[in-house]
Amino acid sequence: MLAGGSGLFAIDARTGKLKWGFRPAGISSSVSTPPAVSGEIAIAPFGAANPGAVVAVSMTTGKELWRGPDPAVNAGVTVSGELAYILSKKGEFSALAVATGREAWKVVFSKRLAPCPTLPIVREGIVYFVAAADATVGDAKKPAGYYLLALDAQTGKEMWRYRAEAPYVQSGACLTQPVITATSIFATGEQRLYAVNRATGRDLWPSIEVRQPVEGRERAVEVSQLVDAGDVLIGMTGGFLNAFEKTSGRTAWQVPGEYYMSHPSMAVAGNVLYFQGSPKSKPAAAARGTLNALDLNTRAILWSFARPTAEPNWPFGWVTPVDGGIWVDSYSAMVKLRGGP
Repeated sequence: MLAGGSGLFAIDARTGKLKWGFRPAGISSSVSTPPAVSGEIAIAPFGAANPGAVVAVSMTTGKELWRGPDPAVNAGVTVSGELAYILSKKGEFSALAVATGREAWKVVFSKRLAPCPTLPIVREGIVYFVAAADATVGDAKKPAGYYLLALDAQTGKEMWRYRAEAPYVQSGACLTQPVITATSIFATGEQRLYAVNRATGRDLWPSIEVRQPVEGRERAVEVSQLVDAGDVLIGMTGGFLNAFEKTSGRTAWQVPGEYYMSHPSMAVAGNVLYFQGSPKSKPAAAARGTLNALDLNTRAILWSFARPTAEPNWPFGWVTPVDGGIWVDSYSAMVKLRGGP
């Protein structure tokens, strides 16, 4: 299932042939996050800067089934059981019935503050996501700002909220997409790495400022595309792939190179890290338009892949490991690559 531009497309995984394409009537907005799939229904958030909607489509026919709220910019939709979850432009976090689109529950967080890009994650009956929230009247511990939130997935009842503190940031850090493990949640924001206890919503260890050499000086740097790689977390900066120890946040190892953090082309499958860029050990002619596979044990580059595009050095999009290989979107096309060396 591919979402791109202003359409949703189904591609035969075996042959690569297009089965159907869908563009919602009356909506000019694009799809900036992957669709969610439940049974024979695909749900995509048509949003971005223009008015849009969460739209459910039959995977058999490619026909529209229902529409939901206008999603926040770069908000993803997540499906768990019979419910789909989405954050709207109005600051409302909603649970919708997958089959009908009917609202099961809704919680209003903030209609005034700009939302953080977020993809909800459901684990063991709890839905976790990042959002802006207005101040809670009578509770000085819940001022207006940005939070990592945990809600009961069936009722919407708030379990806890976590405010990521950072120097000179009065509203709390707008955390990038969290990584959730059996006991912990990890995320980055404001040039820092955060670790949160899943059960309590409290710090596992104090947040760590990430500092690296930049133009001959050590500076604080932003980290993006955090992924789970077993004993470590891997994130990307402009000059390094960084592996952070989960137990402390300390840097375990680095792969220097030229990287672009604004594209979501990083994933882990088995013992292989897939990422976009130009590692110094194997420089790429087009850093934005080269996808690499890294052995996580040896940190050797297994292979690199680039393809000619109408606009040179065009970046890849979302990487999805599946069936011993990976699917990735690339300039008006979906490409399937073999996952091994």
